[in-house]
Amino acid sequence: MRNFLSVRADSDIHVYLLHNDLTPQDQLYLQDTAMSYHQTIHFLFIDKGMFPQSLPTTSAWSLETYFRLMLVDILPPDVKRILYLDVDMVINKPVKELYNTDFEEYYFCACRDMPTVFPFPDSRNDLFREHIQKGFTYFNAGMMLWNIEKLRGKYSFKDYMELAHSLNYQMLAPDQDILNYMHWNQVKFLDEYQFDLFAKMAYNNGIHYEDVKKETTIIHFAGMKPWEGEYIHYNIEKLWWDYAKLTPFYTELMEEFIHNCITNPLVGDTLYSLSCDKKNLAAELNKSTAVCQKLLHMLEGSK
Repeated sequence: MRNFLSVRADSDIHVYLLHNDLTPQDQLYLQDTAMSYHQTIHFLFIDKGMFPQSLPTTSAWSLETYFRLMLVDILPPDVKRILYLDVDMVINKPVKELYNTDFEEYYFCACRDMPTVFPFPDSRNDLFREHIQKGFTYFNAGMMLWNIEKLRGKYSFKDYMELAHSLNYQMLAPDQDILNYMHWNQVKFLDEYQFDLFAKMAYNNGIHYEDVKKETTIIHFAGMKPWEGEYIHYNIEKLWWDYAKLTPFYTELMEEFIHNCITNPLVGDTLYSLSCDKKNLAAELNKSTAVCQKLLHMLEGSK
């Protein structure tokens, strides 16, 4: 399932949801939620058979992640721009100003991929070697403003699939790598701390719930998810649950989360491991202190 947001001239929000397996009941739930906010949702069915079997997929990168590469082909003719949003994001502030960003001469607006360091510590270093030599900046594909009007007639789903084939499907972050490879010099970069903030990285750098709630427009819960109980969590995730409360799925999500937290041994095992590490470090510190004291006595005795 992929989300795309379009704002028409009258400022109504139109959400285009690309999917393969939503049931009629799923669609009804989502449609009712959109209608409760006086907005419109459009369901666009995608046939997975259109994608080459050689495309790499993982538990984190499903085939659905490639759906966005069909945008230029399948969106209605009156859509001139589209805001793509990953489903693991929270939109915390109005995005009208972001949506109306001046593309200038660019095809996309996006943000620097916060976790990326150069050179890449993986196979992407070879994949993007020529790009890096030309001042390449790797963008995150989780939030992208697409200049559909400019892309039409120049790029299509077929172009992206031909590129994937020419790369022998050796993409590490599949569709994100394809988009970076194809459009590396056609992107206007926006502030990632405002429009594509990686929540866990922010927390590790001292940015917490109240800061994000007050300041940030789009928060990205990449990697570990707030609704998955199998992980150790952090306080920025509370923002995701704040918005989950506004949906008809809140109780179901919370029950599953609590069940996983209770039945999964990760937290207990992690705390036990940390406790053992603490004892071992304390023992080593005591040994080091004893050695230092002994050396000090020897030095004092030699005077």
